[in-house]
Amino acid sequence: MKTTFTLSYVIAFLSMVFLMQELHDWAHVLTAGWLCGCNGPKGFDSWALCNHCDVSGKILAMAWFAGPALTFSFAWIARAMMAKKNSDAVRSTGFSLLFAANPFVNIVASFSGGGDIAYAMKMVFESPNGSNRHFVSIISLLIVLLLAIPPIIRAFQLLKSKRERLIIIPAFLILPNFMKLLVVSTGMNFLLKEGFFQEEVISGAPLLVLIWLFVLVFLLMINYKSVLNFIKRKEWYGSIRV
Repeated sequence: MKTTFTLSYVIAFLSMVFLMQELHDWAHVLTAGWLCGCNGPKGFDSWALCNHCDVSGKILAMAWFAGPALTFSFAWIARAMMAKKNSDAVRSTGFSLLFAANPFVNIVASFSGGGDIAYAMKMVFESPNGSNRHFVSIISLLIVLLLAIPPIIRAFQLLKSKRERLIIIPAFLILPNFMKLLVVSTGMNFLLKEGFFQEEVISGAPLLVLIWLFVLVFLLMINYKSVLNFIKRKEWYGSIRV
């Protein structure tokens, strides 16, 4: 297999990364809104319950499970797409989809006892005195590893070159979160705090958040072909590789 980096692919992939983060957060928001009967505020990479939510903590855990449930679903769909029987275009899309789901950030958060899954598990299973906190954190970490590692292994197997495996896989694991922190957590949140399109359009969501969502979809649509062609099988004609 060979990889082809172009400006169009970088734009498409980053659009997928940021779009996946938005879908992750909207899964939290909509699930919480369904449970509580009202939507809380949503910013960039942040969300909260509405002020009048009186649902018990264990039921509310569903709202925290919703985000990772969606992103890990995409990760496992990506794993299936990277199967050998599929075309280059499908496998290439699966590879990009997996890392856009940003599984590495869930692993890092779980090792420190944090993350959505750990928080939700503690809401459901942690004893009132916190005596089993470490046990719940370990179980949460194991769940995250079981969900994250198999798709990453499939992506590793997709690349045949040792050099690509040692460079591309770590880069795709780490850089999406770095770019999210730089562009979304810092840049877009700064614009929102400065009052750009701050008016609320949908309950809890300012106009800037919806504009950002539209821009991401648009950028992905006009650059999607580069995702289909990112990874291709190397073709051989006699003894000549092309």
